[in-house]
Amino acid sequence: MMNKRYSSFEEIDQQLEILELQRKLDWEHIKLNTQAVKQTLSPTHFSKKIENVFLQAILGFALKKFVQIRSRKKHKEIASAA
Repeated sequence: MMNKRYSSFEEIDQQLEILELQRKLDWEHIKLNTQAVKQTLSPTHFSKKIENVFLQAILGFALKKFVQIRSRKKHKEIASAA
């Protein structure tokens, strides 16, 4: 890191003000990220994820059974027509 040389106290004050604003902005980012992590790790979030996985599994199972039943029905129709 290079050391910057300042020619006046005004420049130093301006740089300190910029650094203070950057610090505040970084702190706000930390707070937002902390909230996001808390929401992601909350029990309700996990229960919603589990619920979605469960519903997808049920839907997949139901669709698979529907296709199997339909396939059997078509095979019976073909066999009875022959």
